[in-house]
Amino acid sequence: MRLVPLAFLGLCSFATAQVNRERFVIIENGWAWTLLFFILAALTIAALNYLYGRLTRPGKALSYALKSVKHLFIWVAIALTIYPVVYILAASFNRNNSLAAVPPQTGSMVFRSGVLPDPANFALVHYQHILSETNLHGYQWLLLALGAAAGLAFVLLSVTFPATATWLGRLRRLSGYIMLLSVIGLVVSITPDQFYSIGPEGQHIRASTSGMMVLYIRNTLVVSGMTGLFAVFISTTAGYAFARMRFEGRYQTLLVFVFVQMFPGFMALVAIFYLMNYLGLLNTFTGLILAYSGGAIAFSSWIFKGYLESISPSLEEAAMVDGTTHWGAFWHIILPTSMPMLLFIFLLQFIGTYSEFLLANVLLTGAERWTVGLGLFALASDGLATRWGTLAASAVLGSLPILILFYTFQNALTGQYTAGGVKG
Repeated sequence: MRLVPLAFLGLCSFATAQVNRERFVIIENGWAWTLLFFILAALTIAALNYLYGRLTRPGKALSYALKSVKHLFIWVAIALTIYPVVYILAASFNRNNSLAAVPPQTGSMVFRSGVLPDPANFALVHYQHILSETNLHGYQWLLLALGAAAGLAFVLLSVTFPATATWLGRLRRLSGYIMLLSVIGLVVSITPDQFYSIGPEGQHIRASTSGMMVLYIRNTLVVSGMTGLFAVFISTTAGYAFARMRFEGRYQTLLVFVFVQMFPGFMALVAIFYLMNYLGLLNTFTGLILAYSGGAIAFSSWIFKGYLESISPSLEEAAMVDGTTHWGAFWHIILPTSMPMLLFIFLLQFIGTYSEFLLANVLLTGAERWTVGLGLFALASDGLATRWGTLAASAVLGSLPILILFYTFQNALTGQYTAGGVKG
């Protein structure tokens, strides 16, 4: 019943809409139509819920109306957030490689205007174009198949069976480890020499920018993964020292960490470039990883220090009563207890460097060393000649590692580990 007035208002709002050759919707005073449509929709939904409340629970009628308007705002916000993702995903399957193509003269206004790509044009041509110049070896195909099978088993075991079964939990963890090791082996073994096309005389022709997207994803995984591991190592040792030990200069060092966070990272670009050039680390993953890791010291250490201060020192004291050292208590007590925070720090640094562009653009000068951000920028830097379908497909492929990483570690991130307790 609620959809009827919304559909009617939506049709009225597009009554004067026209589509020009650039596939833009031309609506005279379109902002006013949109605002009027939203206000009328909110009033209609509020009125319907108020009448429903008067018939069922008269004392809650006004509350129903206000809650319905609040839910409308929430759903609009969700739609505005999800829409770019849906559009990019749909555009990656669109056969057309341009957003300015001449629209069809018939069909739904949603497809004619380009609000959503036309499903009739869906195809895999862009993904085929991106992957056509990637040449994997036999053992790499085996690693890919093993990782895919282990990932599928991990998903099925996570969704189908309860998490309380001990042997199923072990099997799920084993499949997760196999998938992780397969991905690591595949990432490490891929080289730039595997990206080429075959010329008419059988010679190898260097792959195009879009054809090297798999290499850019591999480069980003190497850089982001190593940076995340360095961030975890630095934050755990430094954070533990600041949280549990009292030494001269501790407070002043913490103030320096806060002071450093006041300045944006791009202010240090010249200094970082000069330092990496002096050390001979320009256009190397080592230089980029060191630059990223240096920026993670202050923030990650502060986060881990605050987390450790919420854990009772009695856990370590009980372990040291049994004869262990500070290092033993840190290794056997603090690290297992802090696993959710360590994963959070790793993911935070991984995501921050995965999508970073400015520093990578300064330090990486060779196309074979580019990360995903640089590759996407190169695809989008042609102005009106940008191949939007290829760009969208590349963006989808580049986002897959982040999605897989989040899904793999979601239980560890949301799970609760030992929060306290002393030896009795």
